[in-house]
Amino acid sequence: MIKKPWLQFALLGALLFFISGQLFPEPKPILGPPNAERLAAMAENYARFARSEPGAELRARFVDAELRDELLFREAIRRDLQYRDAAVEQRIIRNMRFLDAQTDASDEELIKQGYALRLHLTDEVIRRRLVQIMERLIVATTPSAAPTADDVQARYEADLQSWHEPARFSLSHVFLPADRAAEMTDLMARVIGEQLNADEARLLGAPFLSGYRFNRQSPDQLTRVFGVLFAEELEALEPAPDSWVGPVSSAFGVHYVYVERREPPRTLNVDEVRERIVRDLERESEEERVAQWVAKVMAAYEVLRS
Repeated sequence: MIKKPWLQFALLGALLFFISGQLFPEPKPILGPPNAERLAAMAENYARFARSEPGAELRARFVDAELRDELLFREAIRRDLQYRDAAVEQRIIRNMRFLDAQTDASDEELIKQGYALRLHLTDEVIRRRLVQIMERLIVATTPSAAPTADDVQARYEADLQSWHEPARFSLSHVFLPADRAAEMTDLMARVIGEQLNADEARLLGAPFLSGYRFNRQSPDQLTRVFGVLFAEELEALEPAPDSWVGPVSSAFGVHYVYVERREPPRTLNVDEVRERIVRDLERESEEERVAQWVAKVMAAYEVLRS
């Protein structure tokens, strides 16, 4: 059989095809370069909130994030996911009616026209939506085991500092501005002498814009309302439940404070935070599965980072 000319030609052809494939492989599809406008927007948003310019490492992470989203968007389009989502269709209808406010076309006609105009490829809202859909599809098709009790316990112990609960105060107060601070001594004496409750007592004071009753507030929360001086003085007094303390100074004046309840600082036990830990572990697992999928698929691309 090997001496037959047709078989020799077939074997030679197969060999040449294999060699050409090794020497001249099919070029990879190109991913990138990242969209310059989106990168600029990321840097601008960071600078606005952080009040500093992003460094080289952070800019590299912006590039990674942009390439990741571009890959997910392409893969969503390749799977025709844009045709299966009502939110995408509503966005196309909105865009088409914006382009022609006088149109009499039905929603179905506008959707067809929008796809024909390839609006789904240029709209940023649709792009973000398809990236999210693709992420959910990856998570749904790459299941993982639920966090075990050991996983929860290990995370609880690793993040023990995060479970420290500060002291919390449930309180009411009577307020006098700084220019009336001298009246506070008489006001306090009247509250005690007449055994006024918190609602009755506050009528003796001045208006306070942030309110008069606060429930289970931490020192940080009280600081945001009254200023740091108020929170520090109140903590230092260590008031007993159902007691009046004062005067307590603040950034606005002085206060006579009725402490209904004070909860001392403590560390939450694992049962109290189990649901939060499980949610965190599940979210991290989903993010890791998406990252692994992206890395695997991106290997098939020639990636241009700039």
